[in-house]
Order: sequence, then C-alpha cells, then structure tokens
Amino acid sequence: MVELQRISPRWTECVVAATGPSLTEAVAEACRGQHVIAVNDAYQLMPYADVLYACDAVWWAVHEGCPGFAGERWSSHEPGANEKLSVAERYGINLVRGAGSNEFSLDPSVIHYGSNGGFQAINLAIHFGAKRIILVGFDMRNDGPRHFFGDHPDPLYNREEFESLIPNFACAARTLPPEIRIINCTPGSKLTCFAMAALQETIGCLTRR
Repeated sequence: MVELQRISPRWTECVVAATGPSLTEAVAEACRGQHVIAVNDAYQLMPYADVLYACDAVWWAVHEGCPGFAGERWSSHEPGANEKLSVAERYGINLVRGAGSNEFSLDPSVIHYGSNGGFQAINLAIHFGAKRIILVGFDMRNDGPRHFFGDHPDPLYNREEFESLIPNFACAARTLPPEIRIINCTPGSKLTCFAMAALQETIGCLTRR
C-alpha cells in the first residue's frame, strides 16, 4: 500500500528543470553536479537528476514509469480528483498530497498545483529545503515549439496557452517567504515574476554536490 509522504529537508540549493524549448544539452550539462528536479521529459536530457516529478498518471503510464531513471520518482495524489495510488504502486513512485492553490504550500505534507507541473516541482523543491532555486526550461511562451522535444504523443495533453499560467506563478511569488530565492535562468522567458539571471553566472554561485 502506497503511503503519502511528509517531506523532510535535504538540500539548501537546487535546479528545477521544465521542458521548454530552451532546455538544451548545453543547459543540461551546465546543471550537472547540482541537485536537480526534472519535470516530465526533462529527465531525458538530465538522467543524472535526483528527482523526476510528473503530475499526470497517464504520463507515467505512457513512459512505463521511466524504468531507466535512477533517481527518485515523485508525483501528487488527491482522492477523487488526482488519483495516483495504483500507478504509484506499479512504478514505485513517491506520493505527496496535492491540493488546488496558486500559492506555494509551506506544509511539507502537501504541494499546491498551480495548474502546472513546473509549479508543483518548485513547491517540491521548497519542501526539500532549498533556499535558492534555479529555474531552467521555464519558457512559458505561446509562440514557437511547446517543448524541447516538440509535442507530447497521444494520448498526452499538449497545453496551448502557457502564458495563461503566469498569474499563478505571480501570485506564488508575492507570498514567497523572504528566505527563499527563486532565480529564473531561462533566456527569453515570459515568467518574469522571479529574479532573472544568466545561467552560467548563477550556477557558478551554487555549491556542487
């Protein structure tokens, strides 16, 4: 029987990698040696990531649980709305309770959805204890390719309006505890509610694990 987790701090810094078209092999290589949470298919460029996070049960099923990934697998579960117990048991996925909100949860037994897997992965990073969180692959643009790999295959959902999610992140940014710093190192990102900086100069300030 899969039990929902209460997350304990483990890191002070980490990278959260989403799947925007700016996520390249060069970006992935620059992040090597850091603690990394890969969102969905980002693990393909970052097989060294500590954690793979994906929200949707169908994504896990299509990818057959990502058997080649050596790190921890995480997802969220909400009875009656976001059921994940059977897929978690099948593929060995850690579950934390999920709930709908546009602010980051500070309760380590819950993450908030923000209608986006990248939002949820940031919340996971906060629960892991990260005080400095670097974002890559968070393009959040409606123009051009959706992901670095193109589109998800059927039957997976391909979102068309990434920019419509920006107010959710902006709400979370306004209520972020002052000791937590999120830095978006995605060039050309529409997500400007967090500090923006170049990846190379920012990653150089992080402690290599």
